[in-house]
Amino acid sequence: MKLGLLNLKITAKLLVVLSGAVVLVGLVSCNKNSDIKSPEQLKSELVKEIPGIGKIDAVNSSPISGMYEVVVGRKIFYASNDGKYLMFGNLIDPVSKKNITEERTIELGRIDWNKLPLDLAIKEVNGTGERKVAVFSDPDCPYCQMFEKQVVPSLTNTTVYVFLFPLPMHHNARADSEAIWCSKDRAATWIDWMRNKTPLSLIGGKGCDTTPLDKVYKVGTDLVQVEGTPTLVLSNGQIIPGAMPADQLIQRMDEARGVLSKNTAASSAK
Repeated sequence: MKLGLLNLKITAKLLVVLSGAVVLVGLVSCNKNSDIKSPEQLKSELVKEIPGIGKIDAVNSSPISGMYEVVVGRKIFYASNDGKYLMFGNLIDPVSKKNITEERTIELGRIDWNKLPLDLAIKEVNGTGERKVAVFSDPDCPYCQMFEKQVVPSLTNTTVYVFLFPLPMHHNARADSEAIWCSKDRAATWIDWMRNKTPLSLIGGKGCDTTPLDKVYKVGTDLVQVEGTPTLVLSNGQIIPGAMPADQLIQRMDEARGVLSKNTAASSAK
């Protein structure tokens, strides 16, 4: 198989971009035999002919007749069972109005909460702390700062575990992360910096061990597969890329721990 009219190099990053749009790519086969391929055959051909796609984790049946679901990491696209076409985008059930692709992506995007190194997190407890959420956050990320200012203070009865995750695109993020990590009171320093922009004191020096930041970065990259900040992880291991309003996050945290939130209960009563 070779790409036909559309010269498209498929990479993991491109899958992220294409996931929000419906794109149909035609593949021209050198073999005129258009027999239906098994999942393993299709998987082998895609990896061979499109090296930039990386590792294909699974090829499964899909709700569309004649199409396979192809899983690459936590991304999904679709392929015709003869291997001629690839489709990038969301499958919507017009009857139930459900986004099938989104539901499958959420299902795939779960990790074992117990594998998070909570001892390396900056911990903030609001109220009883019975709800739990982990946040991979960049100290120089404006969206992370907005999340800290507008959302975290409203997360009632919640324990927030912040993992410092400096993005390479923010040139001072690593130094700022080290300054926060090496401070006498990490939680207070984090809050002052993110919510009040209180200047950081670079007091780390030779006596401060910053290797835990490297460990956190590896967990964020390998286990959580952080693509941007903030990235949230609920107590059931579900990963949420990006921030959301406090009331919605509280509801999601309650659902993750199997508790009906007040918002959900009120909606059900109507």
